[in-house]
Amino acid sequence: MATSSRKTSTQIPAIDHLEAEALVALIKHANDLLVRKREQTKVKILADMRMTAEKAGLDFDELVGAGGGRTRRQRSDIGITLPPKYRGPNGQIYKGRGPVPKWLKMLERKGVDREKFRVKGT
Repeated sequence: MATSSRKTSTQIPAIDHLEAEALVALIKHANDLLVRKREQTKVKILADMRMTAEKAGLDFDELVGAGGGRTRRQRSDIGITLPPKYRGPNGQIYKGRGPVPKWLKMLERKGVDREKFRVKGT
């Protein structure tokens, strides 16, 4: 009698007999396990890199940056209230940041130049 066997590096148990709820639970468990395993691998790799850098007489944090290579420069104007850059015909304001407001888009579609609404001194 011929049996079907999987030729993989790891044996995967047969799950064809499981009901939908059990499969959902299995998938959730597998995803949670995968996240933990990846985190463990990341910690091990970083420790190995840190040890290699120290053996070479280098500062690991200096090599990768203080935030592990993922630092973003903080905005210098955070928390500062900006003055309006454009003022609409009905008193609407647009500070020039983020999406262009509908009132300005509509006027530009009609052919009106945005600079006509620029507040003086900005």
